[in-house]
Amino acid sequence: MAYLLPRAIMVLIAWGLTCGLIRKFSPDADPVIFFVAGASWAGAGIASSPNLRRLKRDIDDLSRRRYNHGHGIG
Repeated sequence: MAYLLPRAIMVLIAWGLTCGLIRKFSPDADPVIFFVAGASWAGAGIASSPNLRRLKRDIDDLSRRRYNHGHGIG
């Protein structure tokens, strides 16, 4: 859950900015374009999940190794 909320907020912000830009440059844009933009950002958020988890795990492992090495544990 700790990964879901920040990612959802980022996707909503990105979708809002995208919709704002679409509305600014094409005021008569078809509403389907906004749905496609939202679906694209949601897909990007879902696709980045495994990469972000792996990055977090690697950072935690590195921190643990540095702590253990500095205290003569490992």
